[in-house]
Parts: sequence; C-alpha cells; structure tokens
Amino acid sequence: MADSDGFLFLYANGMKTGIGIAKTGKMGYDGKEAGKIRKLMKMGETSMPVRLPELPELLRDMLLEEAVEAAIDEGRDVEALRFYGEPLPDTPGETLEFSGCYFEKCEFRPTAAGRLVFVDCEFEKCDLDSMAFHKATFQRVRFRRCRLMGAQFSETPLLNVTFENCLMDLCGFSDCKAQHIRFLECRLKESGFFRFRWQDWTARACSFIGAEFQETALRGLDVTSCDLAGITVDLPALNGLIVTRDQALALAGLLGIKIKE
Repeated sequence: MADSDGFLFLYANGMKTGIGIAKTGKMGYDGKEAGKIRKLMKMGETSMPVRLPELPELLRDMLLEEAVEAAIDEGRDVEALRFYGEPLPDTPGETLEFSGCYFEKCEFRPTAAGRLVFVDCEFEKCDLDSMAFHKATFQRVRFRRCRLMGAQFSETPLLNVTFENCLMDLCGFSDCKAQHIRFLECRLKESGFFRFRWQDWTARACSFIGAEFQETALRGLDVTSCDLAGITVDLPALNGLIVTRDQALALAGLLGIKIKE
C-alpha cells in the first residue's frame, strides 16, 4: 500500500519494508520533493558533492612500465605523469601509489599485481576488464568511458569516486566502504554488490539489469532513472530505496506478489 507521503509499504513474513516513491511522474524528482523525502527518511544533512581529481596543471609524458620500475627501484610514488595506450606491468608483492596521474587508453591486465593506490587520478577510455583491485584504494578518482567488465573491487575503500559512461557488466563490489560515489550513465548488468557499505551514493541513468544486492542497505539511494529489471536483493535492503511507482510495482514481484490488472 502507498501512503500520502509517497512511500510504498510491502509486507512479507510480517516484515514491513518502505520504498520511497518519487512523485513528479517523471524518472526523477525535483529539489523540493527530494528535501521532503530526505526529511521523511531522516537522512540528515544534505550530502557534500563528490570531489573530482585534483590533477597538476603540468603532467609529464612517460612510459608506464618505466615509471613503475623507477618508482619501485627508488621506493617512491608515481606522481604527476600522463600515460597513453600502455599496459600496466606486473607488480607482484609491491604496494604502488599513483598520485596526480592521467591514464588514457591504457590497459590494466597484469598477471600479478600488488596493492594499488590511486589518489587524484583520472582514467579515460581505459580497458580494465577483469582487473582485480583487491584491497586497492581510490581517492578522488574518475573513470570516464572505460571498460570494467568483470572487474573486482574487493575490500576496497572508494572515496570521492566517479564512474561515468562505463561498461561494468559482471563487476563485483564486495566488502567495500564507499563515501561520495557516483555511477553516471553506466551499464552494470549482472554486477554484484555484497556487503557494500556506503555513504552518499548517486546512480543516474544506469542499467542494473540482473544485478545482485546482498547485505547492502539501499536506504536513501535514488534509482528512479535506472533500469532495475531482474535484480536480486534481500528484502531488508529495499527499506528506504527511492523508486518510481512503476519500479515499486515491479519490485513487488520479488516478494512473490502478482499484480492483477
């Protein structure tokens, strides 16, 4: 049933789950309505905007393999460099930090990689398919028009990270802690979010077809512009998810409810 404040309440096995419904009749809702929903859901203060990478004004061009070898040999970070069309070399057992770097059309598919840290970095049209970012760190990082099919972010802090126009089918986020994270016009078909802890998550015009959300609270997440067809989610996670009325009716099917026309 829906109440006058725009929430749909679903009941299953005696459990009540509230889904916030945007009321503009469009795929999104205006600022006034957003403020009302936040107040009703006790969201607290308005979220701070996501911070984009702070790249140096001058970047030096360098071969990625040479930069990595020099950083490892000299025990320093890779800083203020631009890389174009190169693969990331193997870095077994090493912790490698990139700071203020720009990657364009690079390929990350090493056979062995240590822990990677990226601070104030930008990835443009890079191929990161099947890359395992295990216990990596991303702080003020933007991915634009990148391939991340099957990429795995496990036990990975994500702070001020933006994914924009990226292909992310089968991408996995497990045991991650994210703060100020954005998915903008991304395709995340059959992606997985497992024990994904977040604060300030934006999802705009994304495809989550067949995605799975387990032990991942979705309270306050606005997915009114996203495709949620065929998602799998545990019932408590739906509490407070902001959807359109049509999406709410579709999600009712997860409870085994059949809507009679």
